[in-house]
Amino acid sequence: MIQLVDWKDSFLKQDYSIDYKKQILAKFPVIFKKYTYKSNEFVDLISKKSNIINKSDRSIKLVRLIINWCDEKQLLTEQQLTICRKKIRNKPSSIDNYVPTDIEIKDTISKLSINNRLVYIVYLVSGIRKVEGKYLLDNINKLKVQKFDSFVKISMNYLRKTKNSYFCYLPLEVYNKLIKNNKQLSISSLENQIKRNKLIPIKYCRKWFYTKCIELEIPESIADYYQGRSANSIGGNHYLSRQMLADKNYDKIVSYLNIFI
Repeated sequence: MIQLVDWKDSFLKQDYSIDYKKQILAKFPVIFKKYTYKSNEFVDLISKKSNIINKSDRSIKLVRLIINWCDEKQLLTEQQLTICRKKIRNKPSSIDNYVPTDIEIKDTISKLSINNRLVYIVYLVSGIRKVEGKYLLDNINKLKVQKFDSFVKISMNYLRKTKNSYFCYLPLEVYNKLIKNNKQLSISSLENQIKRNKLIPIKYCRKWFYTKCIELEIPESIADYYQGRSANSIGGNHYLSRQMLADKNYDKIVSYLNIFI
């Protein structure tokens, strides 16, 4: 059985803005008339209402979120998942190659409140994904930490199918502030301030970090390692070697960021 009450509860706990949650849930009664469906009922409903769903980007997003949740909870077979996904219109993809400049990043940092600035800098100096940043903030006092002279290596072991985060590297000074002020920090607060002031969104911190690694002559395989990407090459898959090189190279990032920030 597919319990959409459980999906809704999970969705509301996600780190989305209040406005976004309201917009998505507003489409729920247009498509779903009840909260519990047998798997075959759910597939039939998506098939029958595909025309209605595909008229609205919000409806498409709602259904995709639910389908992905069903996939994660193994509530639908692979065949059923395929049928549902084929019924939903694909949005034309456009590759976002934008990388903010140092000046744009500095301008954003200067306009953020003290607590939001700290959260933004965490993303900027680690290159982790937004959801991984939330996991880090929520569990910062529980995660194992290895300290070096100028930085720390936090054992995340946050595994999500193909998107994994084994470690998060942070300058020691940033980590100490994170521990001290953790209860006052909020990703939602940061995102709301970014939106109000039209600043550089969190997702571009990851792109900026990767670009900066390459500029500092850090090997691409190590930049990928910091950001939790899978290695493509046989040599790059040597886990311990990558970890050792990541430890060795992060000092370059700390030195640059000390000047930059």
